[in-house]
Amino acid sequence: MSTPAARKNDVERVRSAIQDALKVHVRITDQAYAPDAAARLRLAQVLPELSAFGDHQFEAVRAIFDWDHQLPSQYAILRILCCYDAQTRDRIDGRIAARDREIARDNLYPEFDLPDFADIEASETYLVVLRPGSSEVEDFRFVSPWRKHVEGGKADAAIRIVREADSYRRVAEARTTTGLGGPVVIGWAPPCLGDTESWAIEVWLLTEFDGQAGKARVFMVDIESRNISREFDTDVQLA
Repeated sequence: MSTPAARKNDVERVRSAIQDALKVHVRITDQAYAPDAAARLRLAQVLPELSAFGDHQFEAVRAIFDWDHQLPSQYAILRILCCYDAQTRDRIDGRIAARDREIARDNLYPEFDLPDFADIEASETYLVVLRPGSSEVEDFRFVSPWRKHVEGGKADAAIRIVREADSYRRVAEARTTTGLGGPVVIGWAPPCLGDTESWAIEVWLLTEFDGQAGKARVFMVDIESRNISREFDTDVQLA
């Protein structure tokens, strides 16, 4: 686990990327939705504090205010791309520059669709969904694929902690559908989503499912203190 000083530096790097170096998609600018200095400051202040996983640190952070491919836009997507090292930083900067060239090539008329900045994978990637012109967060997600890779011992410990909880037993016993299975480890969750000091392990228990959609109870497990730090329900959709 990183030191308090390192975590503070990570938080400041994220805030600085949003306040001082926010990249805005041309279609957001075309619609006069680009946040001004005051809006960037508000956005940096309302976002959760982000710090790197384990003993990593953020060497660099890139922030992109992206569009939703709708005219007028219904949402804006803030992409926060955090890099653990210079190699990752340089790769991401190269991908962003290539996407800029692609957008510039295709930007013939303001009503034309254009590529966004999705599929640029960082060491840690966060997506923040907002309404254009607002700093109110509609949705916040940690989406790095490696979050699913929880080592066996810690995954087993998280499942045991969940199974021993009274709240889990109440939810499991209240299910009216059979064959939904037991608790499943989804992956790592940052402290801001787990309500923890360090990173949590996210565990789901299906409570409803019709083969296509349903609901699950989410348990955020603080593996260090061996307790459940947060519980809530979520919708489940078959991909």
